Amino acid sequence: MAALSPAVLHVEKTLWVMFRYGDTMYMALGMVFSSLIAFLASRQMRRGSYVALLVAAALPLWIAMFRAADSGYRKWQGSANAPADACADTGPIFFLIAGWLPSLGMVYLLQLLFQRIFPRPPA
Repeated sequence: MAALSPAVLHVEKTLWVMFRYGDTMYMALGMVFSSLIAFLASRQMRRGSYVALLVAAALPLWIAMFRAADSGYRKWQGSANAPADACADTGPIFFLIAGWLPSLGMVYLLQLLFQRIFPRPPA
């Protein structure tokens, strides 16, 4: 567990930068597109189209998280008296490489919420 703590702290710092300095337009657009596709996925009866739509819904959110983290670090580095942590911008790289995992998790939970709110009619 101790080996994971630096990675967890790094992701936590990246999320802080993303929501404090990042452009919220990226996250808003990513959530809107992902929500629409997740709603369509919640209406599907076939497993293949359901999984394909979940992956398609994760893609805009993945891109939005990367863009928000990148813009957040750019603004943080450009601020007056930026600390040395601002130049260690490996946070966007995390979201570029492994951002599909949190985005797929959020989309799956969103799809479950849509299924709970709008139940499918019986076949």
